[in-house]
Amino acid sequence: MYFFVNDYNSIGYPQILDALKDAINEKNPGYGDDPHSENARKLIKKALGNEKVDIYFLPGGTGANIIGAAAGMRQQDSILSANTGHIEGHEAGSIEATGLKIELIDTEDGKLTRESIENFHKKFTTEYMTVPKKVYISNTTEVGTLYKKKELEEIYAYCKANDLYLFIDGARMAAALASERSDYDLKDLTKLCDIFYLGGTKAGLLFGEALVVVNDELKKDLNNLIKQKGTMLAKGFISGIMWETVFKDSDFYLKGSKKAYQMAKILADGLDKKTYDLAYPFESNQIFVLLDEKTLEKWQKIAKFEITGEKNGKKIIRLVTTFRTTEDEVKNFLNEI
Repeated sequence: MYFFVNDYNSIGYPQILDALKDAINEKNPGYGDDPHSENARKLIKKALGNEKVDIYFLPGGTGANIIGAAAGMRQQDSILSANTGHIEGHEAGSIEATGLKIELIDTEDGKLTRESIENFHKKFTTEYMTVPKKVYISNTTEVGTLYKKKELEEIYAYCKANDLYLFIDGARMAAALASERSDYDLKDLTKLCDIFYLGGTKAGLLFGEALVVVNDELKKDLNNLIKQKGTMLAKGFISGIMWETVFKDSDFYLKGSKKAYQMAKILADGLDKKTYDLAYPFESNQIFVLLDEKTLEKWQKIAKFEITGEKNGKKIIRLVTTFRTTEDEVKNFLNEI
């Protein structure tokens, strides 16, 4: 049975397990105030090319989205998001539980644009509406598409000109940077938004995300917010060891995601040759295929994947590759279908 359900289906890189085992007899301070976490922050700052950012290691994407969304916000403020945004449909109301409302912008490809944000933002004209204060985007998006550098620059320019913060959900940031379509790298990220995170859970770590705070306005009392929202790890040094391991070598963090992308590319090319239609453009390690009921039943007998919706009378199914996906797996699957 082929497994294309998600990109967090394995424990993690063996090198991380080795590093954790090497530290098994250590005694470290808690809450991220340990030598491993401090070194990891230094290594990430170096990779980002920015020493002024603050970095926090959080246990998962939901927690990172809660903190990224809530930082610097008042109760009357709201967050602008694509209607497919992860914070809208996949966080069980956890963002709203902070007291913030998410205002949704319709989009066909999962991406916001400067124009769509500006047109939507203009509607907030009275004191009886929420006050938009933050724009949320994910990179890659929920439908596997990714932003070009110019698109991010245009969105951020609008945000800065209109007193809005820009928050990038980076659960799949490694997948975005690993794509052949990406025209920017780690060193560009701190110039393109106010706050973002580097995903670890979906990039070969056992768990965890690295939240990067760029804008000084969002740094105040952030540790208090992290503690209040239940996203602070007592054994923070475990995260520190993992992030230290993947950033000791500047290429390590993206290595697995590059492998995942190459496997996805083989898969997408193979599907194209077999004349299957995609629901969204292929741009990352997520491929969305349109299947009729008969074909769906046949595929379900040989592979595991998610059904994410319907389009043009067909089911949309999602195939996700990871750093562990092999070329043989992909080619054998293509042969069987």
